Amino acid sequence: MLAALAGCGTPAPRPGAASAPATSDRDFGYDGGSVTATQTGAACELRWQGALHAGAVPRLRQALDALDRQRCERRTLVLGAVDGAVGEAITIGAMVRNRGWDTAIAPGGLCRTPCWLVFAAGAQRHMADGPTPARVVFSQIPPDADFGRQTCATELSRAQQLTLTCYLRAMLPPPTATAVYQKLLAADCRSAEAYGPQQARLIGLATGPGGSLP
Repeated sequence: MLAALAGCGTPAPRPGAASAPATSDRDFGYDGGSVTATQTGAACELRWQGALHAGAVPRLRQALDALDRQRCERRTLVLGAVDGAVGEAITIGAMVRNRGWDTAIAPGGLCRTPCWLVFAAGAQRHMADGPTPARVVFSQIPPDADFGRQTCATELSRAQQLTLTCYLRAMLPPPTATAVYQKLLAADCRSAEAYGPQQARLIGLATGPGGSLP
């Protein structure tokens, strides 16, 4: 009798029934931020939110390395509330582009200039539509050791201008690179222009919707 009841708690799957793809998570937290690596079947994803500073760079590299070793048909870096220094944004963006990853902004995400500089590095760049659409904000470059000054207007040195224009031209189609650079220069401490998914796709900053991003 006991042998007959041993399997009663879990019904056997029906012949031909599809099983859910296995999901595995791994956390790469750091001071002021979190990076979570998730693999569901052949889809690999990093979800990042928090401070964008020098300490974020090695953790992002570790997380990218970890998923690059997996058999992933799709690799996407999903940006949540990410903000911080422009220099580190350019470093991480270069890592993302060199590895051929896609990028996405999570639903409801507000992606300011350091964030969208990373977003721009994606081979495909997705912004969530729907009731809580993602937005990119052409905010003034925050002051740090290399970029920005403590003034209301955006003032960049010749070297800073060259770094930004070279980066944007490497990541985006030429008309898009020019358009977003001009919007960046126009931003000051009193105003910052925001674009939703449709506007971002029209200028080429985004390439497609966020799809089924939860």
